[in-house]
Amino acid sequence: MSIIEAEDRTALPPSIRVRLAGPRDCTALAALLDDPAHAREQVLTWLETPGTTLLVAQSEIGVLGVAVLLTRIMPKPGGGMHKVVEVDNLVVHPDQRGQRIGRRLLAAVVEWARQRRAAQVEVLVGEANRDARRFYEAFGFAVSADRLVLAA
Repeated sequence: MSIIEAEDRTALPPSIRVRLAGPRDCTALAALLDDPAHAREQVLTWLETPGTTLLVAQSEIGVLGVAVLLTRIMPKPGGGMHKVVEVDNLVVHPDQRGQRIGRRLLAAVVEWARQRRAAQVEVLVGEANRDARRFYEAFGFAVSADRLVLAA
């Protein structure tokens, strides 16, 4: 099954497809990010970093959103290893929000992860980001474990 086949066909607009991003998408992806001064550099870094994948939602009007994925090999409880895909960033163009584009991107992320035999898809969302939390929980994500953090 391709990423495109994983789309939610009931979502609007119907002409959206999800595909892998490439260098030709740099300008469009940079326009989606909050920090214009460093956006192009950030996109190029993502595109060049092993283990990082960008999926874009595109229609006839251009790139509408992006999902930035980080793939890691992690130890399993009880021994062994498994693959984990983390949604590091998911952004939909502000003018296109509310049209289920983010949901279509996330469905494609899950299908992409399954195709690569990942054990799970993760996302880290802060308590203050209630809209994002509701979005991921409505999709089926659940709280799994707390992450302990120490500033370096």
